[in-house]
Amino acid sequence: MVQTRKLKDGSRQIILNGKQYEGITKVLSELANKTKASAILFADMSGQLISQRGNTDNMNTTVLSALAASDFAATAEMAKLVGEEAKFKLLFHEGEKRNVYLSNVGDYFFLVVVFDVSVTLGLIRIYTKKAMQSLLDILKEEGDTEENGKGMIDSDFSSLLGDALDESFK
Repeated sequence: MVQTRKLKDGSRQIILNGKQYEGITKVLSELANKTKASAILFADMSGQLISQRGNTDNMNTTVLSALAASDFAATAEMAKLVGEEAKFKLLFHEGEKRNVYLSNVGDYFFLVVVFDVSVTLGLIRIYTKKAMQSLLDILKEEGDTEENGKGMIDSDFSSLLGDALDESFK
């Protein structure tokens, strides 16, 4: 189960254990390989980037995940306006060179899949749906929670670590 901690400002911090984070990373890597996606992001609904895969060197993934979260918030309001009881589950943006497929993973997370227009949307939908189910299973796992906090990786740490690693390879 995903652990959360409420912060003083009222926001929610998501805490994943090491097993969950490794599982998420593995699922994103498999999705990237099967779909040949340019980039895949996994974030929470507040826009906090948790993990990413693919060629993200020329892409500000922090801003992209924040914009995707805003996109979900806006379309949730549109869903209400048109009479939907639940928010929309996926969003698709078609470009001239690249497309962006966004899909919620449960109520608190989403995936962003950036892919070339040469890749069919059907392929993306099929493999993303399988990845979403795998991610939901991983997030439901209790995992190895230790009282002293060892083995715990929160989303801020993973994002900072990823950024530091990316910088070290430039």
